[in-house]
This record gives sequence, C-alpha cells and structure tokens, in this order.
Amino acid sequence: MVWNRDIKIQRPTGRKLLVLLPFALCYACFVVLGDWQGSVDYSNAQNLGRLVLWTVGSFGVLLAAGFLMENWAALLALMPSGVRAVYDKVFAPRKERQGHWWIWLFFFLVCLFCYLPYYLMYYPTWFNNDAVWQMEQALGMAARSNHHPYFHTLIIKVFLTVGYGLFHDYTAAVALYTFCQMALTAAVFGFYLYLLYRRGTRTLWLVLAVCFYALLPIHGMFSICMGKDAWFTAAFLLFVWAVHHCAVVQASSGRRWLWFFMTGLSVCLLRSNGIFVYLGTAVLLVLSQRQERKRMYASVAAALVCYLLWQGPILRALQVEPPDTIESLTMPVQHLLCAYARGGNLKPEEVEMLEAVVPLAQIDEYYNPYLFDMTKNFIREHGNQSVIAENKGAYAKLWLNVGLRNPMLYLEAEIRQTAGYYALHIPHDQILYSEYFMVDNPFGIENERKMFSYDASLAMGEFLQWFQTFYNRVWSLGMNTWLLLFALACTLYRGRRAIAFATCVMLLGSLLLATPVYNEFRYAYGVFVALPVLFSVGFGREYVNVADNSRKREIVG
Repeated sequence: MVWNRDIKIQRPTGRKLLVLLPFALCYACFVVLGDWQGSVDYSNAQNLGRLVLWTVGSFGVLLAAGFLMENWAALLALMPSGVRAVYDKVFAPRKERQGHWWIWLFFFLVCLFCYLPYYLMYYPTWFNNDAVWQMEQALGMAARSNHHPYFHTLIIKVFLTVGYGLFHDYTAAVALYTFCQMALTAAVFGFYLYLLYRRGTRTLWLVLAVCFYALLPIHGMFSICMGKDAWFTAAFLLFVWAVHHCAVVQASSGRRWLWFFMTGLSVCLLRSNGIFVYLGTAVLLVLSQRQERKRMYASVAAALVCYLLWQGPILRALQVEPPDTIESLTMPVQHLLCAYARGGNLKPEEVEMLEAVVPLAQIDEYYNPYLFDMTKNFIREHGNQSVIAENKGAYAKLWLNVGLRNPMLYLEAEIRQTAGYYALHIPHDQILYSEYFMVDNPFGIENERKMFSYDASLAMGEFLQWFQTFYNRVWSLGMNTWLLLFALACTLYRGRRAIAFATCVMLLGSLLLATPVYNEFRYAYGVFVALPVLFSVGFGREYVNVADNSRKREIVG
C-alpha cells in the first residue's frame, strides 16, 4: 500500500459528535438499568451521576474509535516504515478476488463437515416437545395451529412425506429433514464466507470468520434442531445481505429486488415477530433509498400482500387456528402483574379486571418477572384469557391507566423481562442450545447415535457442556448488542451506509417489546451470526458498484 504523508487528519465535526451521543446514552442506560438490583441501592442523584459518567466515558471511547478508523491511513503514514510494513502484511486489505462457484462450494463443505459430527451424534435430530407438536400437525394427528409458524410446519410436512415415501420409516424421514436443514445452514454461512473472500478480506480475518461459522458448536447444534430457528436465521441473514445489496449497488437490477422480496417474505413467514423486523427494515430502506423507487415499492408491496394473504385467507382455508390471545401479551401482562405484586397503586375495579383473567391469590405460583411462559400457561389452564379478547379496549385502557400511576413498576417489569438482551451480566447462566431432548413421542422415534457414544444419562457431551460454561464466562447476549451498536456508531460516524444494521436492530427491538424469556439465546441468534458481516460493513473497505447488472461483480460491504 502506498502511504501518503500529506493526507490531512480529519477532525470530528458537529454532526459526527451528535451521531455518537445517542449511542453513549444507550450504553449508560444498559449499565444502570441492566443492574437494576444494584441500582435500587443508590439514591436518584447517585444513579443520575452514574448515567452521566457512563455517558461521558462511552462517548469518549466511541469518539476515539471513530476518529482512529477514519484517520488510520493518515496516522499510519506518520509511523516508521517498519510499522507500516507490519500493517500491510497483517491488516491491510487485498484487492478484490475473482469469484468462482467452487469457492462457495468449498466454504459450504467446510461448514457441512464441521456440523456432521453433531448430526451423527444426535441422529436423527434434536427432538423437543415443540417439534413433536409440529410433526403431529404435519401428519394430521393434531389440530393445525399457527402458534409455531405453520409455514415451517408445512416445510416439515414436505420432508416427512418425501422421506417416508422413500424409506417407509419416520426416523429416516426426520433424519432427511435434519440433514437438509443442516445443509441449508452450511450453504448460507458458506455464502457469507464467499462474499468475504470476494471482497478481498485478508487471509487472517477470513480464517477467523471460517472458524466462527464452522467450528462454534452453537451453529452445529442449531443446525440439527428440528425447530424454526435454523430456517429463520438462514432467511434473516440472506435478508441482511439483500437489504445491504439493494442500498449499495447503484446499477439498475430487478434481480436484487426479487431477492429482497423473497428473503423478506421468508423472514415474515418463519417467525411471529418476522413481520415487525421486515416492516421496520423496509421503512428505513424506503426513507434512505433514492433510486429505483418503483421497483422498491413493488417489492415491499408484493411481500406485504403475500404475507396478508397467507395470514388471512390461506390459513383459514387450511383450517389453521391462530395463536391464542395471551401468547402476544407478554409485556402488558408482566407490567400489570408487577404493579400488583409489588404493591402498586391499583383501584379496586382494576384489581377485579385482573382477577377476571387470572387468580391473583395464587400469584406466587406462576408469576416470574424473568419468564412469561409460566404465567401464560397458568392462564391457559386456570384463567380466562377470552375476557381480554372480548374486551380489548377496556384492557388496553386498564394497562395505560395503571402505567400512568405506576411508571417505575412498569419500568422494573420491562427491565427484568428484557435485561438479558442488553446487560453484560445477568443473574442466571444462559442456556445456548437448551438440553438435548429425545422426548417421548407417538412416532416411535428414538435416538440412534452413530458416533461419539457416551453415557446416555448425560444431557449433552462433555465438550458441549464445557463450551456452554465457557460462553457464559466470556460472552453474553448483551455483548452481541454492545458490539452491534459499536459497529453501527462507527459506521455512521464515518458517513457510511448503515442500512444493513437495520434488520438486527429491528429484531432486538421486537424482543424488547414481546420476548417471553429475558435471556433466550435462540431469539437473538440472528444478531450473533450477523456480527462478522456487520463488522465487515462497518470496518472494511467501502465499495460502490455503478456497473451493469450482468457482467460486473456484486459488491458487499
């Protein structure tokens, strides 16, 4: 790389300083609110002081990082030649590489072979109660429900039909589904590694990215879990790529908007909160995009029309029942129960309205400020959620009025239900891939471990248990959010297009509004796997492709 000593150092402008301020405030709030138990021991003045100090400190770190990344070339040009030579050898990006299909195939096979031991160890699948219920629906043994996206249940049905037709055995049919899901995960991760290769990523960083996607047992375990998480994460990552591609490639192309439509619709259909992720991202893309507006509007409208048709006429024609009322009321119920349990200011008629839904005398049996599943299951068995469905306006007014009188208790409930997604430390160990389940099922499917035999009483192998413990010591879901916002802040500071971050931010936002578990890894799995891609966008070279859409390379990051 040619180093020019005449390059001037760029000083921070007022706009850049303003860009960093909300991120510094976020970090300060994460620290103070995430440590809610510790914060209550301080006075209001002390907590305010903590907020100010953390804001100032975070702002300083972000400013230093943004300044260094914007002026790295000018600063390194002033360094001795030996330092520049080391940088050129280790860190400086190479020229873009020519893409070939066999390179993507290589990365795909690396990931696939790394996941294969988990497949053979837990053959035919990682089978839990949710998967049993979906499989029962697919085989007509249970009523159809959209509690778990029925689109995914249909995917299961297709593989079961084909697999049973070929092998006449449900174990083999499930094994076929699991292998194809594992191959899909490997293909999508291999695609991202291929993009990093093409954009000229240095060998060191490329090897680290391969290790991240191929060697972490998290990916291997999720790739064999018979649930929606692997499918949703694959669609989510492709949607991140499609959004970024639509924003940075200036050449006219209908194909990229077709990808935006397909990946966006998949995100909507494979997760109940997918529609919020898609809508939020689409709005930001529409506001930021200045070209090809007709194609963009057509793509967004087509995805929304298809989603509404699926959620309405199609599911009704298939006789699929929607999720029950209580399923989507995590935060309002937690807010109200916290206000009641903590002795908040509730009027007698408001207490009666709560009592009509769930027995308040037994609140100690089901109320958990960190886990809503216990409450909603208790309401299903012993309560009356139909009262809410029949009086939506009255209960919405109840939630609002109680909140106006008890704002701090609502804030406490919100923090306890969501802290795992932004606090660096949480009171409970996070379970990455849950426990290994081969639950009792009506299909006669049993575990047929093909390799790595060990004591069947162990829920997981010693290696998986060790990695989960290690992860909890050095990482957390909150760390994902901190790194995501750090990369986003630096991207905006440098004046780069940051639309690729929108999808992850919207996913986290949807969790803060409706997560049933305060630190469930699989809900934010998409953010974790997108970090290498987002870092390449924020910290790598910036490209703009103005060439025609048929001959030139597509640009990433």
